[in-house]
Amino acid sequence: MLLSVLSLALAAGCRAPEPPAATPLVTAFETRPWGSGDSSGRELVSEHYRILTTSSRPEILGHLPGFMEAAYGNYLTITGLPDRPPERRMAIYMMATRREWSVLTRSIVGRQWETYSSIEAGGYCYRGVGVFWDMGGVAALAVASHEGLHQFLHHRLKDRLPMWLEEGLATMAEGYQVDGRSVRFTPRRNPSRFTDLRRAIVNDWWIPLEELLPMDGGDAVKLGYTERVVGYYGQVWALAQFLRSDPDFARKRARMLADAEAGRFQRVLGASPAGMARLRRSGRLYNRAVSLPLFRKYVTDDLAGFEKRYKSFAKRLVRLE
Repeated sequence: MLLSVLSLALAAGCRAPEPPAATPLVTAFETRPWGSGDSSGRELVSEHYRILTTSSRPEILGHLPGFMEAAYGNYLTITGLPDRPPERRMAIYMMATRREWSVLTRSIVGRQWETYSSIEAGGYCYRGVGVFWDMGGVAALAVASHEGLHQFLHHRLKDRLPMWLEEGLATMAEGYQVDGRSVRFTPRRNPSRFTDLRRAIVNDWWIPLEELLPMDGGDAVKLGYTERVVGYYGQVWALAQFLRSDPDFARKRARMLADAEAGRFQRVLGASPAGMARLRRSGRLYNRAVSLPLFRKYVTDDLAGFEKRYKSFAKRLVRLE
């Protein structure tokens, strides 16, 4: 049975007010032979996912399809997007070892290999495909759930969200507890992000909002300072929850997600079709260009007033206020 360390957050004082519903880990799926290079494995096909794995762990072979189907339902809950029949199943690779993952990654990302080869957190989502290695324990599923949110949004939205919201939603997707054959997703019970946020506040590593909004995870890591990585992920976790907890901000967030799904950011930003097309092709520059304008359009233009309320919420979240 999988045991989630996320219950440790309760001891640290991170008590979630919502009683999340448990979802069965058992789901209908087909198993077929599959191989990658010199490795042999299995293809696990469920309603929304096509999982290709060389892992022999019973937790992966028996529970990963059910876990991802439960995660899919959680993505609908935390984003507020309606369920829609999938055009095609989303692809996930779960390799048994990091070496197998490295070989596969080189074939997928090509010239970007050096960037991806430095990943130590268990995997990534690339152009809508999840590529992971089995880290063992609960870590493999937490990474799959986080990156699966990126994958879900890639397939659902016509316009990419700014990373302050997308990464915030992805960190909310990480928290879960397994009880027997059921999984319970716990967005506010996430000891890793709880610790990140608490350290950022206690050690005065708080990243000012105007600096945080245009950042992405790559910016945090590239700076080379632990405090930046800790602050970034802890703060976007808190930001996503703050926007969800306040009724007015929750409505604005819902409108933003609906507009992203429909591809309406061009109109909202007042961009020309050609200009928006260039932005969509610009990689990480897209996030730097749209993050602050979209926050001002959808959330508030009063950054100072918002940050005061947001930081107070973050302190209460980690029991510092």
